[in-house]
Amino acid sequence: MRGSYISRVGYEIESNEEIMACQVSSTLYAHLSSIIKDNKDQKECCVCLYEKDLTIVFDCNHHICLSCFKKYSITKLNSRQFKYDANIGYSLGCPNGCSNTLLRELHIFRLMDKSNYERYKTFGAEEYVFYHQGVLCPTASCGCGLILDESNLKVRCPLPIGCGKAFCRSCKTLWTDDTLQTCPCQNDNQAFSYWNQLFGNRRESSLVVYKKCPRCSVNTEKDGGCNAISCTRCGMTWCWICELEFRNDCIQSHWF
Repeated sequence: MRGSYISRVGYEIESNEEIMACQVSSTLYAHLSSIIKDNKDQKECCVCLYEKDLTIVFDCNHHICLSCFKKYSITKLNSRQFKYDANIGYSLGCPNGCSNTLLRELHIFRLMDKSNYERYKTFGAEEYVFYHQGVLCPTASCGCGLILDESNLKVRCPLPIGCGKAFCRSCKTLWTDDTLQTCPCQNDNQAFSYWNQLFGNRRESSLVVYKKCPRCSVNTEKDGGCNAISCTRCGMTWCWICELEFRNDCIQSHWF
């Protein structure tokens, strides 16, 4: 079993310098000169439509000023709308939605303030784990990301990078009884449980306030709205009723 601490997977900081949107150090500017350009042609920022001295240039040739880029990045980070690409990493594309425009130099996101850049690294590391079919330790104070080689149901979060606690790989419940050979979640008749949940317990299940995201197991509260839930941790859209990834037939069979 391989384990990796989620705030360190593939995202190392080269320095501790905090860089603000409109205060770019000469070192960073030289390092990112391929995408931060002197706006000699007086191109408009595609967000605020002003002409600024320095802009970031996407592959589609759209320009964005540094101040707007910082706001754009933080907004997308708050809604977890960055994209993970196996060859690039956790990045953003052009605000206009142009295809194939993900920024390849990830240090550009240091333009955000320090706290948001730390969140960016954590989210990016989690997406790396999810992309490689890994799991996050469900212990609230841990969150260690694990990329597993074996298919064992019982997973133990490794020390010293993790908390050392065991949990079920399937339902993400802590494995508190070491005498058990399998998790109780495996003893349920899955077909009957699924049918009963959709039809027999429809009224009762609609009253449940908290459920776990089927992908990352984060507790999710539903206080109204439709049954399509977008997880704020991993970004998965799942169905509140069947607790699986949202599909078109969810609308047809049990939307209401």
